Amino acid sequence: MKLEARNKRLVLERVKNEEEQTQSAFVLPDKLKKIRTDNEVFRVLDYSDDCTVSVHIGALVLIEGDMVEESRVGDLNFLTCKENFVIGLIKE
Repeated sequence: MKLEARNKRLVLERVKNEEEQTQSAFVLPDKLKKIRTDNEVFRVLDYSDDCTVSVHIGALVLIEGDMVEESRVGDLNFLTCKENFVIGLIKE
């Protein structure tokens, strides 16, 4: 299943950094959500046709982490945000 972006939104995938990949000595409940206040890097999976921000599929973008919305459909989770929360493109 795929989510097609609409209404000036981007569909995203979180790019994990080294810090997130390390294992913790603490076991936290699954329902506990980490509050994200830092900027984060995301990969663009899709964007709506009416987006005015210049992105492409696969682009790496910097977004304020707490502006990303998580939606659940069945067993799938989708990350989306409005185009105006894109701080910038990351180019190599």
